[in-house]
Amino acid sequence: MASHATQPAVRTGTGGDARRPAALWLPALFLLAFSFGTDDMVIAGILPDIARDLAVSVPLSGQLVTVFAVAYALGAPPAALLTARLPRRTVLVAAAGVFVVANLAAAAAPAYGALLAARAVAGLAAATASPVAFAVAAAAAPEGRQGRYLAVVGAGLTTSLVAGVPVGAWLGEALGWRATMLFVAALAAVAGTALAVTLPPLPGGAAGRLRDRLAPLGRRRTLIGLTAMVPAGAGGMMPYVYLTEVAGRLGEVRGAGVAPLITVVGAAGVAGSLAGGRAVDALGARRALLLFASGMLAAPALMLAFALAGGPYPRPVVAVLYLLYGLAAWGIGPAVQAWLIERDGGAAAGELIALNNSAMFLGFSLAGGIGGLALQAGGAAAVPAAAAGCLIVSLALFGTAFTGSRRKEE
Repeated sequence: MASHATQPAVRTGTGGDARRPAALWLPALFLLAFSFGTDDMVIAGILPDIARDLAVSVPLSGQLVTVFAVAYALGAPPAALLTARLPRRTVLVAAAGVFVVANLAAAAAPAYGALLAARAVAGLAAATASPVAFAVAAAAAPEGRQGRYLAVVGAGLTTSLVAGVPVGAWLGEALGWRATMLFVAALAAVAGTALAVTLPPLPGGAAGRLRDRLAPLGRRRTLIGLTAMVPAGAGGMMPYVYLTEVAGRLGEVRGAGVAPLITVVGAAGVAGSLAGGRAVDALGARRALLLFASGMLAAPALMLAFALAGGPYPRPVVAVLYLLYGLAAWGIGPAVQAWLIERDGGAAAGELIALNNSAMFLGFSLAGGIGGLALQAGGAAAVPAAAAGCLIVSLALFGTAFTGSRRKEE
Protein backbone atom coordinates (compact mmCIF):
# COMPACT_ATOMS: atom_id res chain seq x y z
CA MET A 1 0.00 0.00 0.00
CA ALA A 2 1.35 3.42 -0.91
CA SER A 3 2.04 5.78 1.91
CA HIS A 4 -0.14 8.83 2.41
CA ALA A 5 1.67 10.59 5.21
CA THR A 6 0.95 14.19 4.40
CA GLN A 7 2.87 17.07 5.89
CA PRO A 8 0.30 19.10 7.83
CA ALA A 9 -0.46 22.49 6.41
CA VAL A 10 -0.92 23.99 9.86
CA ARG A 11 0.07 23.05 13.36
CA THR A 12 -2.36 23.32 16.19
CA GLY A 13 0.09 23.19 19.01
CA THR A 14 -2.40 21.08 20.93
CA GLY A 15 -2.16 17.84 19.03
CA GLY A 16 -5.38 15.93 19.41
CA ASP A 17 -7.40 18.99 20.41
CA ALA A 18 -7.97 19.79 16.75
CA ARG A 19 -9.08 16.25 16.05
CA ARG A 20 -11.57 15.60 18.83
CA PRO A 21 -14.30 18.06 17.74
CA ALA A 22 -14.13 16.95 14.10
CA ALA A 23 -17.71 15.67 14.40
CA LEU A 24 -18.69 19.34 14.69
CA TRP A 25 -16.23 21.38 12.65
CA LEU A 26 -15.99 19.00 9.68
CA PRO A 27 -19.74 19.25 8.91
CA ALA A 28 -19.39 23.02 9.23
CA LEU A 29 -16.68 22.99 6.55
CA PHE A 30 -18.97 20.79 4.44
CA LEU A 31 -21.81 23.31 4.81
CA LEU A 32 -19.56 26.24 3.95
CA ALA A 33 -18.39 24.48 0.77
CA PHE A 34 -22.04 23.60 0.07
CA SER A 35 -23.00 27.28 0.23
CA PHE A 36 -20.16 28.23 -2.14
CA GLY A 37 -21.15 25.58 -4.66
CA THR A 38 -24.80 26.57 -4.47
CA ASP A 39 -24.00 30.24 -5.04
CA ASP A 40 -21.78 29.40 -8.00
CA MET A 41 -24.27 27.19 -9.84
CA VAL A 42 -27.76 28.29 -8.78
CA ILE A 43 -27.69 31.53 -10.78
CA ALA A 44 -28.06 29.56 -14.01
CA GLY A 45 -31.52 28.42 -12.92
CA ILE A 46 -32.83 31.90 -12.10
CA LEU A 47 -31.32 33.95 -14.94
CA PRO A 48 -34.65 34.67 -16.71
CA ASP A 49 -36.16 35.97 -13.46
CA ILE A 50 -33.15 38.21 -12.82
CA ALA A 51 -33.19 39.48 -16.41
CA ARG A 52 -36.88 40.42 -16.18
CA ASP A 53 -36.57 42.07 -12.77
CA LEU A 54 -33.48 44.14 -13.63
CA ALA A 55 -34.49 44.82 -17.25
CA VAL A 56 -31.42 43.26 -18.87
CA SER A 57 -31.03 40.52 -21.45
CA VAL A 58 -30.57 36.90 -20.45
CA PRO A 59 -27.10 36.76 -22.08
CA LEU A 60 -26.05 39.81 -20.05
CA SER A 61 -27.42 38.32 -16.85
CA GLY A 62 -25.41 35.21 -17.69
CA GLN A 63 -22.28 37.22 -16.89
CA LEU A 64 -23.29 36.87 -13.24
CA VAL A 65 -22.08 33.28 -13.52
CA THR A 66 -18.88 34.31 -15.27
CA VAL A 67 -17.92 37.06 -12.82
CA PHE A 68 -18.15 34.68 -9.86
CA ALA A 69 -15.93 32.12 -11.58
CA VAL A 70 -13.40 34.71 -12.77
CA ALA A 71 -13.21 36.34 -9.33
CA TYR A 72 -12.66 32.92 -7.81
CA ALA A 73 -10.00 31.87 -10.31
CA LEU A 74 -8.05 35.14 -10.17
CA GLY A 75 -8.60 35.82 -6.48
CA ALA A 76 -7.60 32.49 -4.95
CA PRO A 77 -3.78 32.73 -5.24
CA PRO A 78 -3.34 36.33 -3.97
CA ALA A 79 -5.92 35.75 -1.22
CA ALA A 80 -3.99 32.70 -0.06
CA LEU A 81 -0.76 34.70 0.08
CA LEU A 82 -2.31 37.68 1.87
CA THR A 83 -3.97 35.53 4.54
CA ALA A 84 -1.24 32.90 4.93
CA ARG A 85 -0.05 34.10 8.35
CA LEU A 86 -3.49 34.68 9.85
CA PRO A 87 -5.14 32.11 12.15
CA ARG A 88 -7.14 29.66 10.08
CA ARG A 89 -10.35 30.11 12.05
CA THR A 90 -10.12 33.87 11.61
CA VAL A 91 -9.76 33.53 7.84
CA LEU A 92 -12.65 31.08 7.51
CA VAL A 93 -15.06 33.00 9.73
CA ALA A 94 -14.17 36.38 8.20
CA ALA A 95 -14.48 35.07 4.63
CA ALA A 96 -17.81 33.44 5.49
CA GLY A 97 -18.97 36.78 6.90
CA VAL A 98 -17.98 38.66 3.75
CA PHE A 99 -19.72 35.99 1.67
CA VAL A 100 -22.91 36.43 3.71
CA VAL A 101 -22.82 40.22 3.33
CA ALA A 102 -22.19 39.89 -0.42
CA ASN A 103 -25.24 37.68 -0.85
CA LEU A 104 -27.38 39.97 1.29
CA ALA A 105 -26.23 42.83 -0.94
CA ALA A 106 -27.11 40.73 -3.98
CA ALA A 107 -30.59 40.11 -2.59
CA ALA A 108 -31.07 43.86 -2.13
CA ALA A 109 -29.38 44.93 -5.38
CA PRO A 110 -31.41 47.69 -7.06
CA ALA A 111 -29.69 47.34 -10.44
CA TYR A 112 -27.61 44.96 -12.51
CA GLY A 113 -24.30 46.70 -11.76
CA ALA A 114 -24.78 46.34 -8.02
CA LEU A 115 -25.65 42.67 -8.40
CA LEU A 116 -22.59 42.09 -10.59
CA ALA A 117 -20.34 43.71 -7.97
CA ALA A 118 -21.90 41.62 -5.19
CA ARG A 119 -21.28 38.45 -7.20
CA ALA A 120 -17.62 39.41 -7.66
CA VAL A 121 -17.20 39.95 -3.91
CA ALA A 122 -18.90 36.62 -3.19
CA GLY A 123 -16.51 34.89 -5.59
CA LEU A 124 -13.50 36.48 -3.89
CA ALA A 125 -14.76 35.42 -0.46
CA ALA A 126 -15.26 31.85 -1.65
CA ALA A 127 -11.79 31.92 -3.22
CA THR A 128 -10.31 33.00 0.11
CA ALA A 129 -12.05 30.40 2.25
CA SER A 130 -12.06 27.29 0.04
CA PRO A 131 -8.30 26.53 0.02
CA VAL A 132 -8.13 27.15 3.78
CA ALA A 133 -11.04 24.76 4.34
CA PHE A 134 -9.24 21.98 2.45
CA ALA A 135 -5.90 22.71 4.15
CA VAL A 136 -7.51 22.65 7.61
CA ALA A 137 -9.30 19.38 6.84
CA ALA A 138 -6.02 17.74 5.80
CA ALA A 139 -3.97 19.15 8.65
CA ALA A 140 -6.36 18.32 11.46
CA ALA A 141 -7.40 14.88 10.18
CA PRO A 142 -6.28 11.80 12.11
CA GLU A 143 -3.32 9.99 10.58
CA GLY A 144 -4.38 7.89 7.62
CA ARG A 145 -7.71 9.70 7.14
CA GLN A 146 -6.59 12.86 5.37
CA GLY A 147 -8.12 11.74 2.09
CA ARG A 148 -11.52 11.15 3.65
CA TYR A 149 -11.51 14.51 5.41
CA LEU A 150 -10.60 16.27 2.16
CA ALA A 151 -13.39 14.35 0.45
CA VAL A 152 -15.99 15.55 2.96
CA VAL A 153 -15.19 19.17 2.15
CA GLY A 154 -15.18 18.40 -1.57
CA ALA A 155 -18.50 16.60 -1.21
CA GLY A 156 -19.99 19.87 0.03
CA LEU A 157 -19.36 21.39 -3.38
CA THR A 158 -20.69 18.34 -5.19
CA THR A 159 -23.78 17.95 -3.02
CA SER A 160 -24.77 21.50 -3.87
CA LEU A 161 -25.54 20.25 -7.40
CA VAL A 162 -27.96 17.68 -6.04
CA ALA A 163 -29.57 19.62 -3.19
CA GLY A 164 -28.55 23.27 -3.02
CA VAL A 165 -29.09 24.22 -6.64
CA PRO A 166 -32.55 22.58 -6.99
CA VAL A 167 -33.76 24.08 -3.68
CA GLY A 168 -32.39 27.49 -4.59
CA ALA A 169 -33.99 27.34 -8.03
CA TRP A 170 -37.31 26.29 -6.49
CA LEU A 171 -37.17 29.20 -4.04
CA GLY A 172 -36.44 31.52 -6.94
CA GLU A 173 -39.43 30.24 -8.85
CA ALA A 174 -41.74 30.38 -5.83
CA LEU A 175 -40.59 33.58 -4.12
CA GLY A 176 -38.34 35.34 -6.61
CA TRP A 177 -34.60 35.28 -7.23
CA ARG A 178 -33.85 37.48 -4.22
CA ALA A 179 -35.08 34.69 -1.95
CA THR A 180 -32.46 32.43 -3.51
CA MET A 181 -29.71 34.87 -2.52
CA LEU A 182 -31.08 35.00 1.03
CA PHE A 183 -31.06 31.19 1.13
CA VAL A 184 -27.37 31.11 0.20
CA ALA A 185 -26.57 33.80 2.77
CA ALA A 186 -28.36 31.81 5.47
CA LEU A 187 -26.38 28.65 4.65
CA ALA A 188 -23.07 30.49 4.93
CA ALA A 189 -24.13 32.27 8.11
CA VAL A 190 -24.88 28.95 9.82
CA ALA A 191 -21.57 27.50 8.61
CA GLY A 192 -19.54 30.52 9.71
CA THR A 193 -21.18 30.58 13.14
CA ALA A 194 -20.56 26.86 13.61
CA LEU A 195 -16.89 27.25 12.65
CA ALA A 196 -16.46 30.17 15.05
CA VAL A 197 -17.74 27.97 17.87
CA THR A 198 -16.30 24.54 17.03
CA LEU A 199 -13.04 25.00 15.11
CA PRO A 200 -9.98 24.96 17.41
CA PRO A 201 -7.40 27.75 17.13
CA LEU A 202 -5.15 26.87 14.20
CA PRO A 203 -2.22 29.20 13.50
CA GLY A 204 -1.33 30.33 10.03
CA GLY A 205 1.98 29.58 8.39
CA ALA A 206 5.21 30.87 9.82
CA ALA A 207 6.40 34.23 8.62
CA GLY A 208 8.41 33.92 5.44
CA ARG A 209 9.27 35.63 2.22
CA LEU A 210 6.91 35.54 -0.73
CA ARG A 211 9.62 33.76 -2.69
CA ASP A 212 9.75 30.98 -0.10
CA ARG A 213 5.99 30.51 -0.10
CA LEU A 214 5.96 30.19 -3.88
CA ALA A 215 9.00 27.91 -3.93
CA PRO A 216 6.92 24.80 -4.83
CA LEU A 217 6.18 26.41 -8.20
CA GLY A 218 9.88 26.17 -8.95
CA ARG A 219 9.70 22.39 -8.73
CA ARG A 220 9.08 20.91 -12.14
CA ARG A 221 6.74 18.08 -11.14
CA THR A 222 4.54 20.29 -8.98
CA LEU A 223 4.24 22.87 -11.76
CA ILE A 224 3.42 20.17 -14.32
CA GLY A 225 0.78 18.71 -12.00
CA LEU A 226 -0.87 22.11 -11.58
CA THR A 227 -0.74 22.66 -15.34
CA ALA A 228 -2.42 19.29 -15.87
CA MET A 229 -5.47 20.56 -13.99
CA VAL A 230 -6.29 23.03 -16.79
CA PRO A 231 -7.04 20.38 -19.47
CA ALA A 232 -8.47 18.16 -16.72
CA GLY A 233 -10.94 20.89 -15.78
CA ALA A 234 -11.84 21.56 -19.42
CA GLY A 235 -12.26 17.92 -20.42
CA GLY A 236 -13.88 16.97 -17.15
CA MET A 237 -16.54 19.67 -17.33
CA MET A 238 -17.38 19.43 -21.05
CA PRO A 239 -19.77 16.44 -20.84
CA TYR A 240 -21.69 18.29 -18.11
CA VAL A 241 -21.81 21.69 -19.81
CA TYR A 242 -23.18 20.06 -22.98
CA LEU A 243 -25.15 17.34 -21.23
CA THR A 244 -28.36 18.15 -23.11
CA GLU A 245 -26.69 17.82 -26.51
CA VAL A 246 -24.62 14.72 -25.70
CA ALA A 247 -27.43 12.89 -23.89
CA GLY A 248 -29.81 13.87 -26.67
CA ARG A 249 -27.48 12.29 -29.23
CA LEU A 250 -26.92 9.13 -27.20
CA GLY A 251 -30.45 8.41 -26.07
CA GLU A 252 -32.74 11.25 -27.11
CA VAL A 253 -32.75 12.45 -23.50
CA ARG A 254 -34.43 15.83 -23.71
CA GLY A 255 -36.95 17.95 -21.91
CA ALA A 256 -38.19 16.29 -18.75
CA GLY A 257 -35.52 13.60 -19.02
CA VAL A 258 -32.65 16.04 -18.44
CA ALA A 259 -33.34 16.82 -14.76
CA PRO A 260 -33.17 13.16 -13.62
CA LEU A 261 -29.90 12.76 -15.53
CA ILE A 262 -28.45 15.83 -13.79
CA THR A 263 -29.49 14.26 -10.49
CA VAL A 264 -27.65 11.07 -11.46
CA VAL A 265 -24.50 13.08 -12.19
CA GLY A 266 -24.76 14.96 -8.92
CA ALA A 267 -25.32 11.83 -6.85
CA ALA A 268 -22.44 10.10 -8.64
CA GLY A 269 -20.29 13.14 -7.96
CA VAL A 270 -20.96 12.96 -4.22
CA ALA A 271 -20.18 9.25 -4.19
CA GLY A 272 -17.11 9.83 -6.35
CA SER A 273 -15.76 12.53 -4.06
CA LEU A 274 -16.11 10.31 -1.00
CA ALA A 275 -14.67 7.32 -2.89
CA GLY A 276 -11.76 9.49 -3.99
CA GLY A 277 -10.93 10.27 -0.39
CA ARG A 278 -11.02 6.62 0.61
CA ALA A 279 -8.87 5.71 -2.39
CA VAL A 280 -6.25 8.23 -1.27
CA ASP A 281 -6.11 6.69 2.19
CA ALA A 282 -6.00 3.14 0.81
CA LEU A 283 -3.78 3.52 -2.27
CA GLY A 284 -1.87 6.74 -1.72
CA ALA A 285 -2.40 10.03 -3.49
CA ARG A 286 -0.48 9.27 -6.67
CA ARG A 287 -2.16 5.93 -7.43
CA ALA A 288 -5.59 7.33 -6.61
CA LEU A 289 -4.95 10.31 -8.88
CA LEU A 290 -3.95 8.10 -11.81
CA LEU A 291 -6.95 5.83 -11.18
CA PHE A 292 -9.48 8.66 -11.34
CA ALA A 293 -7.68 10.51 -14.15
CA SER A 294 -7.90 7.32 -16.21
CA GLY A 295 -11.58 7.01 -15.31
CA MET A 296 -12.18 10.59 -16.41
CA LEU A 297 -10.72 9.72 -19.81
CA ALA A 298 -12.64 6.46 -20.08
CA ALA A 299 -16.04 8.12 -19.54
CA PRO A 300 -16.09 10.47 -22.59
CA ALA A 301 -14.25 7.82 -24.64
CA LEU A 302 -17.15 5.45 -23.97
CA MET A 303 -19.66 8.19 -24.82
CA LEU A 304 -17.85 8.76 -28.12
CA ALA A 305 -17.72 5.03 -28.89
CA PHE A 306 -21.45 4.63 -28.26
CA ALA A 307 -22.25 7.71 -30.35
CA LEU A 308 -20.20 6.45 -33.29
CA ALA A 309 -21.62 2.93 -33.02
CA GLY A 310 -25.20 4.04 -33.49
CA GLY A 311 -28.07 4.83 -31.18
CA PRO A 312 -30.33 6.05 -29.82
CA TYR A 313 -29.82 3.87 -26.77
CA PRO A 314 -32.19 3.23 -23.86
CA ARG A 315 -32.08 5.95 -21.24
CA PRO A 316 -30.61 3.62 -18.57
CA VAL A 317 -27.55 3.17 -20.82
CA VAL A 318 -27.08 6.94 -20.99
CA ALA A 319 -27.57 7.14 -17.22
CA VAL A 320 -24.84 4.53 -16.65
CA LEU A 321 -22.43 6.43 -18.89
CA TYR A 322 -23.05 9.63 -16.97
CA LEU A 323 -22.89 7.76 -13.68
CA LEU A 324 -19.35 6.60 -14.55
CA TYR A 325 -18.52 10.13 -15.64
CA GLY A 326 -19.72 11.65 -12.35
CA LEU A 327 -17.83 9.12 -10.23
CA ALA A 328 -14.52 9.80 -11.99
CA ALA A 329 -14.81 13.54 -12.61
CA TRP A 330 -15.55 14.38 -8.99
CA GLY A 331 -13.43 11.62 -7.48
CA ILE A 332 -10.14 13.09 -8.66
CA GLY A 333 -10.32 16.19 -6.44
CA PRO A 334 -9.18 14.68 -3.11
CA ALA A 335 -6.36 12.84 -4.87
CA VAL A 336 -4.96 15.98 -6.53
CA GLN A 337 -5.15 17.99 -3.32
CA ALA A 338 -3.56 15.22 -1.26
CA TRP A 339 -0.77 14.78 -3.81
CA LEU A 340 0.06 18.49 -3.78
CA ILE A 341 0.08 18.65 0.02
CA GLU A 342 2.08 15.43 0.24
CA ARG A 343 4.76 16.71 -2.15
CA ASP A 344 5.11 20.37 -1.34
CA GLY A 345 2.49 21.36 1.24
CA GLY A 346 3.90 22.38 4.58
CA ALA A 347 3.19 26.02 5.24
CA ALA A 348 2.37 26.58 1.55
CA ALA A 349 -0.54 24.11 1.45
CA GLY A 350 -3.14 26.87 1.20
CA GLU A 351 -1.33 28.54 -1.67
CA LEU A 352 -0.96 25.25 -3.55
CA ILE A 353 -4.63 24.38 -3.19
CA ALA A 354 -5.56 27.91 -4.26
CA LEU A 355 -3.41 27.56 -7.38
CA ASN A 356 -4.95 24.15 -8.05
CA ASN A 357 -8.44 25.64 -7.76
CA SER A 358 -7.49 28.47 -10.11
CA ALA A 359 -6.14 26.03 -12.69
CA MET A 360 -9.30 23.97 -12.41
CA PHE A 361 -11.58 27.00 -12.79
CA LEU A 362 -9.54 28.14 -15.78
CA GLY A 363 -10.22 24.74 -17.30
CA PHE A 364 -13.92 25.10 -16.50
CA SER A 365 -13.98 28.43 -18.32
CA LEU A 366 -12.38 26.80 -21.39
CA ALA A 367 -14.85 23.91 -21.40
CA GLY A 368 -17.68 25.97 -22.85
CA GLY A 369 -15.58 27.44 -25.65
CA ILE A 370 -13.79 24.26 -26.69
CA GLY A 371 -16.95 22.18 -26.42
CA GLY A 372 -18.92 24.79 -28.34
CA LEU A 373 -16.42 24.77 -31.19
CA ALA A 374 -16.49 20.96 -31.25
CA LEU A 375 -20.29 20.93 -31.26
CA GLN A 376 -20.43 23.40 -34.13
CA ALA A 377 -17.81 21.56 -36.15
CA GLY A 378 -18.83 17.94 -35.63
CA GLY A 379 -22.13 17.73 -33.81
CA ALA A 380 -22.84 16.29 -30.38
CA ALA A 381 -20.49 13.33 -30.83
CA ALA A 382 -17.57 15.75 -31.17
CA VAL A 383 -18.06 17.01 -27.61
CA PRO A 384 -16.91 13.81 -25.85
CA ALA A 385 -14.16 13.56 -28.49
CA ALA A 386 -12.89 17.01 -27.53
CA ALA A 387 -13.23 16.15 -23.85
CA ALA A 388 -11.23 12.96 -24.34
CA GLY A 389 -8.55 14.92 -26.19
CA CYS A 390 -8.18 17.34 -23.29
CA LEU A 391 -8.05 14.48 -20.81
CA ILE A 392 -5.36 12.64 -22.80
CA VAL A 393 -3.22 15.77 -22.48
CA SER A 394 -4.01 15.96 -18.77
CA LEU A 395 -3.18 12.29 -18.17
CA ALA A 396 0.09 12.67 -20.09
CA LEU A 397 1.03 15.67 -17.96
CA PHE A 398 0.22 13.83 -14.74
CA GLY A 399 2.31 10.90 -15.95
CA THR A 400 5.20 13.25 -16.62
CA ALA A 401 4.81 14.78 -13.17
CA PHE A 402 5.04 11.35 -11.58
CA THR A 403 8.21 10.32 -13.43
CA GLY A 404 11.71 11.64 -13.51
CA SER A 405 14.32 11.95 -10.87
CA ARG A 406 13.81 13.94 -7.70
CA ARG A 407 17.53 14.61 -7.86
CA LYS A 408 17.16 16.48 -11.14
CA GLU A 409 14.27 18.48 -9.79
CA GLU A 410 15.61 19.38 -6.40
